[in-house]
Amino acid sequence: MKHLLMTVVIAATLTIGGCAQQQEPTEPQNFLTNDGNVNILWQSTNDYSDIEATSGVQSKFEQYLFTELTDGLAKLASKHLAKGQQLDLTVTNVDLAGDVQPTFGGATNDIRVVTDLYPPKISFDYVLTQNGKVIKSGSEKLNNMGYLMDIQPIGSDAFPYEQDLLTDWFKNTIVPAL
Repeated sequence: MKHLLMTVVIAATLTIGGCAQQQEPTEPQNFLTNDGNVNILWQSTNDYSDIEATSGVQSKFEQYLFTELTDGLAKLASKHLAKGQQLDLTVTNVDLAGDVQPTFGGATNDIRVVTDLYPPKISFDYVLTQNGKVIKSGSEKLNNMGYLMDIQPIGSDAFPYEQDLLTDWFKNTIVPAL
């Protein structure tokens, strides 16, 4: 009888615990950033592989990430795109370089460990137009498996590996179409 009672208590605890862990489905989050002649729609950000903040508020980190990547691409675009040209991206996935690891109380924040196992990845659709006419469009799944082998200048870029992905793509795909 005691064994049966323990089994019922354990089963009830697991059932309640399982219910507590189920989360309500969340609505897709979309953010639009623009700078000059570059517009980026960050689509369904809840589904992105890894845009996890190591400290602070997640939503603020996401806004910072999206703004920094947009600004970096816009600086490059401003040097190459002519008047009347527009670059629109719809980002469908981001996987930041590295992986967030807990510090288990050793520090107040988690840390992002950057290794070869976790390369940066970005997936998006793009349209380059001039005065409303499409010059080039397509879909991209960018990644750099050897990103740690590249020479990185010492700087204050917040997301250097992801910026490099977008910069290389722009120079190899968009610039030749101009």
